[in-house]
Amino acid sequence: MCDRDLRVLIHRLSWVLLLVLVAFGHVSLCSAQEVPPPQPLFQEIAGNPMIFEEGFLWVSSGRGNTVAKLWADDGKLTGSYRVGEAPMGLASDGENIWVANSGDATVTKLRALDGKTLGVFEAGSKPVALLVTQDKKFVWVADQNANALRKLRASDGQTVGNYAVGGSPTALASDGEYIWTLNPGNENITKLLARNGTNLGNFPAGSAPTSLLFDGNSLWVASEENGTLLRLSPKDCTVLARFRLPEHASQIFFDKKSIWVADRIDSRLFKVRPEDGSILASGPSVGRGEAMAYDAGYLWIVDSGRSYIGKLETDTAKMIAMFGVETPPPPPSQE
Repeated sequence: MCDRDLRVLIHRLSWVLLLVLVAFGHVSLCSAQEVPPPQPLFQEIAGNPMIFEEGFLWVSSGRGNTVAKLWADDGKLTGSYRVGEAPMGLASDGENIWVANSGDATVTKLRALDGKTLGVFEAGSKPVALLVTQDKKFVWVADQNANALRKLRASDGQTVGNYAVGGSPTALASDGEYIWTLNPGNENITKLLARNGTNLGNFPAGSAPTSLLFDGNSLWVASEENGTLLRLSPKDCTVLARFRLPEHASQIFFDKKSIWVADRIDSRLFKVRPEDGSILASGPSVGRGEAMAYDAGYLWIVDSGRSYIGKLETDTAKMIAMFGVETPPPPPSQE
C-alpha cells in the first residue's frame, strides 16, 4: 500500500471513529455560536467580595455558589466551599469567614482553617455587604432590598437588631463607635450608633456613589458617574475635599497609606494621595477591576467579568502577576 492510500485510509477511519463517539454522546458537534459563554466567576460587586486573611485570599464565586480560598503568593486554589445562592460580600472575624448570600437571603459562617460550614443564618431579603465589629461580637449586614441593616450575634448568628437606613445599601464602614452605610438608591450615607443602632441621620453622598471606606480619619466616597472622589468628615459627613480623576471612579480601597481607585469602564487603576488627591501612580487594571485586598506591600484586584485576579506592587502600581481560579490568566500587561 502506497503512502497516499495509507493516508486516505487513516482519514476515513478517523471519520468513522468520530461518528461512533457522537453516536454514544461523547462528542458534541455544536457550532461555536451554540456553545454558551462561561459564566463570570465573580458576582456583581456589592460590599467586598474579596478579603485577605492570614496569607489567603477569599473570593465569593458565581460558579456553583461557592467561596474560593487561594494562596495570596501564587493564586493557587486551596479550597472551594459551597455557600448560599449568589454570594457577594465577605468579612472575617479572624477565625471565621462570613458570606452574604444575596440569592437566598442568608449569611454563611465558615471556619477559615478548613472552610467547614459552622452555620447558615437568616439575613433579611437581599444581604450584599458585611462588617464585623472590632470586638468580634457582632456582624452587621446590609440588606439591599429592605433598605435596612441587620445586626447578628457572631456566636450563634441570631438577629439582635434591624435598623432602617437609606435606599439600597451596598457598602459599610465603621470606626468602632459608629456604622456608616452607603445608600446609592437615594445617594446618601446613613450614620448609626454601633452600640444600639440609633439612627444619627442621613447625609448627601454625591452623585451616583459606588463605594465607601473609612481610613481612620475620614470617610471616602467614589462616584462612577463623574469620576469624583469625596473626602467627608466622619462627624457630620460634610465634604472636606472634592477630587476629580481623569476616569470613572468605581471602587476605592485604602492600603494604610494611599487611596486606590479602580475604573472598571476603561480598566485603569489610580493611586491617590489622601492629603491632596494627587495621582501618585496609575496603570492598567484587571479588566473590570471591582474589588481589592491588601497586605505587606501588595494589592490584589479582582476582575468580575473575566475571572482573574491581579497582584500589584503598591509602591510602583506595577502588575507583577495575574492568576485565575478556574481559567488560565493572560500574561501581565507590560504597560
